[in-house]
Amino acid sequence: MANTFRSFLLAILRQKWPVCLIILAVFVLGQATGCAGVGRMQADQAQQLNLELDLLFQQAGVFEVDTPQAIRSVLYEDVILILFMYLSGLTVIGIPVLLAIIFMRGFALGFTIMYLAREQSTQGIILTLAAILPQNILMVPALLIAGVASLSFALLLARRFNNSKVLVWPKFVVYSGLMVLVLFCMVGAGLVEVYLAPLLFKLAVNYML
Repeated sequence: MANTFRSFLLAILRQKWPVCLIILAVFVLGQATGCAGVGRMQADQAQQLNLELDLLFQQAGVFEVDTPQAIRSVLYEDVILILFMYLSGLTVIGIPVLLAIIFMRGFALGFTIMYLAREQSTQGIILTLAAILPQNILMVPALLIAGVASLSFALLLARRFNNSKVLVWPKFVVYSGLMVLVLFCMVGAGLVEVYLAPLLFKLAVNYML
């Protein structure tokens, strides 16, 4: 299974490397912008975030996750996200929306990591490893693959406008199937976020305290 998945990813990189480069560049640009945004925060904004984080530390030992509600919320967000990306790939005019989604995801991740690392120092790094890294091991690759698939299909439709001989239906089937697989990966990341991340977060906070 691992070898098959690796071969699949290598095939995508060989065939779609310009698209992969565009999606990766937008994601990295979002991360860089998020990191830069931490430095542009007002003092009162940084103070408010620090107070909220300190409160979260204090309540970590007694904080209980409403698992059913958390699962519903995560699954809803994941389905909506992938649906938006899927629909964006079905129209050429959806390309800006797709790129905006990739950018904002990168921005949120970059801002969070930089804020924790900058404001909380070693504690922030530990929190990043415990509460942010686990689900993003699945989420980020799935997001990038979805971005590559959506942008590739949208560009295929653009070529179809100028060349009626370009076949769309076989690619549409592959595109739809791939997005379903991505959705499963996102659901897996969501389950990690609901079940594993809170546990690791408590362990990290207890270690730091």
